[in-house]
Amino acid sequence: MEKEILNLPNVTTKKMYGCPCYKYKDKLFAFLVTDGVVLTKSSEQDKIKLSKEFTIKPFQASTRTMKGWPQIPVDETSDLDKIILFIKNSYSQSKT
Repeated sequence: MEKEILNLPNVTTKKMYGCPCYKYKDKLFAFLVTDGVVLTKSSEQDKIKLSKEFTIKPFQASTRTMKGWPQIPVDETSDLDKIILFIKNSYSQSKT
């Protein structure tokens, strides 16, 4: 998954929140957490689609809930192709 993300134009990675994060230029669009992926640039339409495909929840940063940042669970049974599609959509939205 990381290889595909890093192949997107102008994507860099660094650690934030103690996790590997992916940025387009200086705009954070996704990061990995224990057992999941968090998207920071998801449209409402993507959030609806995500909720139909996965059991998503808002990202919890310590005591702060980031309601606009869906956390997608990733495990052995997850369909990475579907998740990559949403990561790429988040990437595209970070370019605007």
